[in-house]
Amino acid sequence: MASPPRLIVLGSGTSVPRADRTTSCYLVDPGDGRAVLLDLGPGALQRAAAAGYDLDHLHGVLMTHLHPDHSADLVALDFALRNPAPRAGMPPLPVWGHVDLQLLYARVRNAWPGWLGSGSQRLDIRTIGPGELEVPGFRGAEAFRISHAESSLGYRLTLPNGFQIAFSGDATEGAQLEELGQNSDLFVLEAAVPDESPVQGHLSPERAAAVASASGTKHLMLTHFYPGVLKDPVEPRVRTAFEGRLSLAQDGMIIELVY
Repeated sequence: MASPPRLIVLGSGTSVPRADRTTSCYLVDPGDGRAVLLDLGPGALQRAAAAGYDLDHLHGVLMTHLHPDHSADLVALDFALRNPAPRAGMPPLPVWGHVDLQLLYARVRNAWPGWLGSGSQRLDIRTIGPGELEVPGFRGAEAFRISHAESSLGYRLTLPNGFQIAFSGDATEGAQLEELGQNSDLFVLEAAVPDESPVQGHLSPERAAAVASASGTKHLMLTHFYPGVLKDPVEPRVRTAFEGRLSLAQDGMIIELVY
C-alpha cells in the first residue's frame, strides 16, 4: 500500500452534528502504507478504514487533548484491538498524550469492566510532556504545550523526505503555538469560531491567519469548524494577515506531503 506521503482529513468538524463534517481526526501516512492518527473523535476508526487504513496499518496515535470530540474513539480502539481475539504477534499500539491520558484510559476501562477491562492489554499508553519523541516511520517528532485545556499538546512531525507538518489541536494564541508552526511546510490550525463571536480557548479565521503569518508556515490548513464559521467566506478574512497557500479542511481531503 505504499504511496506518496500524505495527510487525510478524517474529521474537520466538531461535536455539533453535520452531514458533511465529523469530529476531529487526521491520518498521516509517511509513505510506507502505515499510518499515525492525530486524535480519535467518535467514529475515527471507521473513517480510517473507509480511507483504506484498518488496524493493521496503524502504528500509533497522537492525542492533542482529552475532550470527547478528540478522544472518544479510544474506547473503540481498545475494544477492536482485542476482539474477537488479540492479534497474535502484534505489539501493543502506542498512544501518546498528556499524563491525564493514563487517567482517562483507566476510567473508561473501569466504566465497562466486562467490555474493556478483560483480556490482554493492546494499547501502550505513553504519557509525555513538551519535547521530542520517537514515532515509527518519521524522521522526527516533537510535542508542544498549547493553550486550550490542561491536557493540550500540539505536534510537529518530520517525514522521511524532510517535509514538516504541524498540528495545533484546539488552541488559542501564544508564543508556543507560533513556535509549533515555525517555518512548517503545512500547519493544520483550528479556526473554530467566527471572528465576530469569539470563544475562549479557540481561534477564528483572522486570528488563525495572524498566528500562521507569525509562524512563517508555507501552507495553512484551517479546520475544526463550528457551523457558524463557514456562513461567510473565510478566505478574505485570512488574507488580512496571511499570504501563503491556504486550504479549508473537508472530510476526506487528501494532501500529498511533498515539496
